[in-house]
Amino acid sequence: MSGTEGLRPDEIADMEVLSQEECWSILREATIGRLAIRVGDGADIFPVNFLVNDHVIYIRSAPGSKLVDITQAPSVAFEVDGRGRRTYWSIVVKGKAERMSYDSEIRESGVLTLSTLTSSVKWNYIRIAPVTVTGRRFVGEH
Repeated sequence: MSGTEGLRPDEIADMEVLSQEECWSILREATIGRLAIRVGDGADIFPVNFLVNDHVIYIRSAPGSKLVDITQAPSVAFEVDGRGRRTYWSIVVKGKAERMSYDSEIRESGVLTLSTLTSSVKWNYIRIAPVTVTGRRFVGEH
């Protein structure tokens, strides 16, 4: 426990709430995030590479249970974090995920140019339409 649970952001001297534009700027620069989806009574988290276009997140995916789970429970969370010289940050996007079906939408999104970190074939495309976007920056000792 960090001792900050239950405190408002303005009560934590070394934490800054990021603006929407700062969050989107960080998201546009990042390349790897974590997709959290509902699986039955629990949840699962997948590391994914992604891109942002017009405040929408796009992901490539191989066939599998992730696509089935998103279809059954499209409400997802997406998280990106990182660090600077003495700062750490985290951006959380909550939204609705859906598999993209139309070739024109897929081309226009830019997701076809998204490289993948694995050798698996990823011909499925997911769009996350955000409902909320929040971000925090923390000052650290390292």
